[in-house]
This record gives sequence, C-alpha cells and structure tokens, in this order.
Amino acid sequence: MNSPRTDKLSNPEVIDDLLDIWEEAKENGETISIDELCREHPELHAEVAKKIAALENMERRFQPDAADTLSSSSVGETDKLNVQSELTRLTFHAKGGLGAVYRATEVELNRDVAVKFIHHNLADDPDSRQRFALEAEVTGRLEHPGVVPLYGIGRAASGRLFYYMRYIDGETMDAAINRFHQTSSPRARFADHSVAFRRLIAAFTSVCKTIAYAHNRGIVHRDIKPSNVMLGKYGETIVVDWGLAISVVRDEAFKVPGEATLCPATGSNSGTSSAGGVGTPAYMSPEQALDLHPTPASDIYSLGATLYKLLTGTPAFTGENANDIKRRVIEGAFVPPLQRISSVPKALDAICRKAMSKQPVDRYGTALDLANDLENYMADAPVSVYSESLGQQIGRWSRRHRLAAQAALTGLAAILIISTLSAFWMGQLAKTADQERDRADQMRVDAQAARLENLRTSARFLARSLAYEIDLRWRMLEAESAMIPMQQLLASVNEDPTDANRRAALQAWLMERKLAKAESVKSAPWCVYSQDGTQVARAPMQISISVGKSFAHRDYFHGLGRDLPLNDPQLATIAPFQFLRERASDSELVHMSAVFEGVNTHTLMVSFSVPVWSPETSSGEPTIIGIMSVPVEINMFDLPLNAMVFQSHADQLTRLPGLILAHPRLKVRSSQDLPPRVSGEIVETATQLAYERLRQDASAVHTDSVISDFVDPVTDKPSLAAIEPVLVRNRPSYVMETGWFVVVHEMGK
Repeated sequence: MNSPRTDKLSNPEVIDDLLDIWEEAKENGETISIDELCREHPELHAEVAKKIAALENMERRFQPDAADTLSSSSVGETDKLNVQSELTRLTFHAKGGLGAVYRATEVELNRDVAVKFIHHNLADDPDSRQRFALEAEVTGRLEHPGVVPLYGIGRAASGRLFYYMRYIDGETMDAAINRFHQTSSPRARFADHSVAFRRLIAAFTSVCKTIAYAHNRGIVHRDIKPSNVMLGKYGETIVVDWGLAISVVRDEAFKVPGEATLCPATGSNSGTSSAGGVGTPAYMSPEQALDLHPTPASDIYSLGATLYKLLTGTPAFTGENANDIKRRVIEGAFVPPLQRISSVPKALDAICRKAMSKQPVDRYGTALDLANDLENYMADAPVSVYSESLGQQIGRWSRRHRLAAQAALTGLAAILIISTLSAFWMGQLAKTADQERDRADQMRVDAQAARLENLRTSARFLARSLAYEIDLRWRMLEAESAMIPMQQLLASVNEDPTDANRRAALQAWLMERKLAKAESVKSAPWCVYSQDGTQVARAPMQISISVGKSFAHRDYFHGLGRDLPLNDPQLATIAPFQFLRERASDSELVHMSAVFEGVNTHTLMVSFSVPVWSPETSSGEPTIIGIMSVPVEINMFDLPLNAMVFQSHADQLTRLPGLILAHPRLKVRSSQDLPPRVSGEIVETATQLAYERLRQDASAVHTDSVISDFVDPVTDKPSLAAIEPVLVRNRPSYVMETGWFVVVHEMGK
C-alpha cells in the first residue's frame, strides 16, 4: 500500500482539474466550497485546500514584468525607473470571450481600476496570448478620449497575463438602446429630438470619431457593436474590446500630418490565419463574412449596423445560427430602418443605408464623414446623402431664422396688397416668365450633364463590381490551394498517377471544399491538374468526365495567351505556370486564361487558375506541383439588361480584337456562327482609356468615356453609352489590366 504522500503525488491531474473548476467558478463570480469541490475525492481535501490557499495569497499581489524607461536630465542619478503597483479587493465584474474583468483598488493611488485577466484555459495558448497582448498594446497606444486609458500590464504570480485600466462606471450602449426602445412608443421616440435620443446619437457620433482616429493610426477594430461601447455616468463614450484589432496599410484618406501608423510589436493577426472572418456575424461586413482582408470600410459597415440597432432596437440581420446570419450579410438584403419603424427620420435612414452599402466603395469614405453627417443632422443642417424637399428646406430656414421668416411673411402680404393696386404687377409677371424660361434652359443643361455623369458612374461601378468578382475567385483559389491537405494529396498523386486510391482521396477533398464554398463564390466546376497537365480531380463529377485527360495545351495551364494544338511539340517541355514565372514573382502568380468556347453550347468561358506548391519540407525550395482552376461562363456575372462586356485583345477564335464576351441578348449558337464584335474605333477608344486609368493621374485623363453614337453590335441599335476598363486593383500590372471593358447604354435606345 502506498503512503499518503505517494497517493497525493499519483493524482496531480485530478488536483489540476479541481483547481480549474474552482478558478472558473471564481471568474464567473460564484463561490464553491472545498467540501463540495472534493465530494468525489475526499482523500485530496487537504492538498486541494492547501493549493487554493496559496493561489488566493498569490492573487493579492501582482508583479509587473515590464518597467517604464525615461531619459531626462531631471532624473539625475538614474535613467531607469521601476514602477510597481499593488491591486487589492478584486471583485468579479464581467466576462468575455478572451478574458475576465475584475474591479479592484490600486493601493498607491487609492483609486478604482478595472483588471482584465486572460482566461485560465487560454493562458497557455500562444494565439490567445498574442491576441491578449495585442489588445493591451493597441488599447494603451491609442491615446484618445474614446479609448479607455491603460495604466499597466503584468503577469500574476500564477503566470496569467493581465492588464489594468480606468474603471468606467456605467452601462453598455446596447443596454441604453434597449431601454430607449422599451420605454417609449415608436411614434414618440424620435419626436422633436427627445433628450434620450439626442444623447444616443451624440454618443454614437463620438464612437465614429474614435474609430476614425484608430483608422488614422492604421488600426481596424473588426468587432464594432453596441455591446463593445461603454457609456459612463458623466457623458463618457468609450470603445472597448480591441482584441480583434488588426494593423493595416493606411490609404491617403486616413493620413493626417503628425499621426504615424501604429504598428503593434506583438503582431496583428489576432490569432487567426485569415485576415477576415472574425467578429460578430450580425454586425460584420460582407467582406468579413467572405474571409477577405479587412479595411477601414469594414468598420464603417459595422458602424452602420450599430446605427441600425440604435434606430430600430433590433439588429439588421438575424438567423438560426452564425452561418445563416453570415449568408444574409453576404446577400446584403436587410429591411431599411424606415420600413421597420415609420417614424425613423428619413435623413438618418439614408445615413444608415449609406454606411451599410454592400460594396465598400459605396460606403462613406471615412468614419469622420459619417460623423459629420450625423452632426449636421443634429444641428438641423443638410446631410450629404439625403435630398430634402422644398418644403423641408423652407421649414429649416424658418426654424433657424424665425424673426426673418415672420418679417418676410408680413412684407409679402404688404407687397401682394400693393401689387393688386399697381400696374407694375404686369411688368413683374413678364420678368418672372423670363426667369422661368432661363431656369428651364439651365435645367435642361443640368439634366444633360446628369444624364452623362449617370452613365459614367454606372460604367465605373459595373467595372469595379466585375473586377471584384474576378479577384474574389483568385482569392478563393489562393486560399484553397495553400491548404496543407491539398498540397499533400496532389503531391501523393504526382508520385503515382495510376493509384486510384490517391486520386479518390484528392477527389473527395475537392468535393468537400466545393460544397463548403458553394454559397460564397459562383463558379463552374473546380478542377485540379497534376504537374504534367492531367486533370486529376473535378468537382462536381459528371457522367461525361474529363478526369484523366491531359489539358497541358490549355492557356490556363501554361499561360501563353492562347491554347496550343494538341500535337504541338512544346507540350512535351511545358511546366505549370512556366511562362508566367518569367514576368512575375512566385507570390504574384494568378492567371485569367484566354477566352475559349464551351464544347456543347459554344458559350464563351474563361478559367481562373493559381499554382499549387509542394508541401513545405526542411530540404529544398517549394516547387509548383500542379494548378487549381475554376472555369466560369462569362454570362454568369449577371450583367444588367443595358450592359455588355467586350475584349480589346485579339481573341484566339478569329485572331481579331473587339469580341463581345457577354451580352443579355446573346443566345446559344453553332460553331459556324461568327461572334459579334465592336468596331475598331470603339476598341481604340477603350485601349486609350485603359492606358490613362493605369497611369492613375487624373489630370492626364483626356479621353471621354461617353460614346454619343454607340451602335450595339448584337441589336444594331444606336444609343448613348459609356465605356470603362475592368482593372483588378492591388494586383501586379500584368494581372490588373484584363483587356475587358464594360459598356453601359441608355435603356430603350
């Protein structure tokens, strides 16, 4: 029989589990006795009691592991000061996903502080520790009234990370919004700008300015929502929980002189391998739900979703689970605030819908622009996104100039009385008629200018949308091809292409990934090709399968800009992406193939492809072991009825430029039918436009994108139209310039 001491040492895992249960209960503000804790293990009562007593003693004092350093002639005897604070009387306050918050007293200054500990079960997880350290660093370095001041960081005697900050005595904005909508009727909530409503709008405007400051420092929050905003008792508005914040490259719109980009020393990946996909589904932007790289525009969308909750009392998107909510966010279909509550001011409804635009380019340029519109609304001034009626403009002028309005009414009455007695009235009528004619002429000029600008704007928007759809497929392929299972399975198939089991494993994996992304990206089948051009997997499989056939002659395999004949001698020496690697670095290898015809329907298609690299090993550089591609029917991009897409490059069908790639009137045709084309003059104009857009010098743009006498090659109908090149921004030049152009013409012409 073992001695009592030996028995204790034989149960270290049981003791650790009991201590975890005790500590988790303590973090949740609950108390559990040692008797209850050791009910099933009474023989461990004394040892557990001893360890709990030691933990309680250690939690009373904290030893910070960092010292502040300053260098000044006023210090004299030293250039390094060690600062130590003692925090006592900790009481549980709240719990989040990453840590628990306690209210405590800082002994030296006798003040209340908030102490945040990383959760015990996350203390040894490197990603969680990095997120916790990043949250502390970002909170401490964002010096703004809207960010809670951080007083210090450290590590408890038990080894758990913590930091402590100012204690905010108040409530979350979410609680304030719920109370606002529960204590007033829908009609009375926004009447005459009630005090409670003005306070909420003012607090939300402060949140927008805080986020604008963070964007100016190069920080994107990624989890803006009402529950992450604290409202103090004395008007404080604090944005909290920066645990998902990420550092991004600042655009010119966010660069203010004197403010440097904040580059956290602890990293900025927030514990995730993807740049997006994190946050709260009901408040995240469509690009976050699609796992795309976050930008300040993502935060602006979340601000709009927060404003939606403020105006309606409910989130814009709800669902049975997180995936269901994300799907609705990606679709962008939500009920406007004014349709949920008819008393919502129309200007605020317009502001909210602008911030929540599906496309990032359609949202406010900066969070400060959103704040400015809110301040203009509260000041009874016009807002940029809402056109008021003449009656509303007169009403505002009257409210802001009451004495002048009264005087104007009195004078108008006098003038009317006098005018009825004077022959001068006839002269005034003639003058008014002349003014109206002049106004009508000016309105016709303005209408024509608006007509042209509307066409230009529509063409630019459609070109950007098409570029976004192209880039979306590349990003999806880049993510999928970089997955370790894909690399390992394809490498295994390359080792023995005849092994049916190896190919079946790759096929099963590809089917699973295709189903997982079916809702995110519309495409034809996903295909994987080995390093010799053989198609080794296809999702979905069809009766007439192409797996096992060689496609090394296709442009999407070799990148020569055209398909090769099946008997071309070059095929014996071509490797995947061989010719693209001569003009691009390995990190920039993406390809959109030359346009080709579908075998059965003769519809025009294009294939997007990326290389698949060998799995990382300790020896040798990674090599390209095959490619992954998705072919797409160009008509799948869902063009509006008044739009078409053409190609300026010479195609591989007839070696001529101007081929119409997509058109709402194109139908299934035979191989003998010649494909329609735009004229040579249109191709020349389009090519010049693309050159000027690529120079990115607005002052150098001289070519007008509007064509006054455009003739539709499919319908032979003339109309007014605008042309815009499809440029995939943020990609290398050889990828950015696709050679595609959109044409938008007036309907009914």
